[in-house]
Amino acid sequence: MDNVEVMDLVPKFLNFYKLANKDGIEEDARWTMWKELYNFAAVPPGEEGQTVAKKLLNDAWDKYEQNLSVIEKWTPDEGKIQTYLTKVKALLGCDQPINFVVIYFVGGFENNPFVAPFDKERLALCLPIENGDSDIYLVHELTHIVHSQTAQLTGEWERTIASTILQEGLATQVSKFVVPGEPDELYIEHKKGWFQSCKKHRSEIFTGITPFLNESSSEIVTKFTFGNGTTNHEREAYFVGWEVVQSLLEKGVTFKEIAVIKEGHIPDYLNHSIATLCV
Repeated sequence: MDNVEVMDLVPKFLNFYKLANKDGIEEDARWTMWKELYNFAAVPPGEEGQTVAKKLLNDAWDKYEQNLSVIEKWTPDEGKIQTYLTKVKALLGCDQPINFVVIYFVGGFENNPFVAPFDKERLALCLPIENGDSDIYLVHELTHIVHSQTAQLTGEWERTIASTILQEGLATQVSKFVVPGEPDELYIEHKKGWFQSCKKHRSEIFTGITPFLNESSSEIVTKFTFGNGTTNHEREAYFVGWEVVQSLLEKGVTFKEIAVIKEGHIPDYLNHSIATLCV
């Protein structure tokens, strides 16, 4: 039987917001309070992540008041988690129990759920709630959880760009399969116009990312996720993953077959896939 622990950080955020929203508290003091009282964001590890988190907080500050009622009224739906987990496991051919943690948090309205190690045995599925619930995001992140089991992935931030591409491509395409009927942009896009711009520069994006498939440093992973890649597009690994996995599915490769490729084999697999299917 699957074991899903739910952690709700929303009350912790609301406590921080109440204290930091008082008159006379300036930006630097507010940041200090955030680190002391909340300190949770969808950012890379280390100093670079702290810089991003501070900017997210500052950019989102006025929006919190506008969306406070949504945040205060939100409640977790554990039944939905189990329903979609069952569907994703069946699609990826996972018949083993999965043990993980779901963390609900208030982010910076950037729509960036993520999966990260929680302890030695479990991953954490981290879902922002300030924009409301999203079945697409939930299925996307559950796919990462299940995929980590089927392919024995580490779940660490530092992984090859090839692994990043395949993980994100699988998650976006599974979310489209399990929650069908929406425009493609809703399964992958983080800001309006990004997807069409990537498609317009598709060849350059593939050419630029291919030499980095075996790279795994935090700097390089950030470059192709949070950063601007080689063509001044954020999240180029997501776009390449979407295109590659879509091509594989169209060629008759199944979700199950993709989901069992071991991490060490992914760079060679992606090199071949990109060469034969996408460029």
